[in-house]
Amino acid sequence: MDIEVRAEGARLTIVLDGELNTPAAPRFEAAYEQNKGGMNEIVIDMEKLVYITSSGMRVLLDIHQEMEEIGGSLTVRGVSGEIMDVFEVTGFTSFLHIE
Repeated sequence: MDIEVRAEGARLTIVLDGELNTPAAPRFEAAYEQNKGGMNEIVIDMEKLVYITSSGMRVLLDIHQEMEEIGGSLTVRGVSGEIMDVFEVTGFTSFLHIE
């Protein structure tokens, strides 16, 4: 999986490309942790993401919870139909802001 990180002011955008599987989840988490300082708006771009496992979803949940604690926001955009199905079945659509 490829991960691109862009910081603009207080917005951090993380672009995911490929499969967010068990080996890739720690890299996603590290990209967030290394760049989150001073950020209160997180955007996860999944336009090129083709697969997600529970490990990747755990990282999303952790980011969501952290943003809630600090009064920030998490937006997930570009979600494919297959990944949206996973979000719906697991209840993630009830708390994630998805564009």
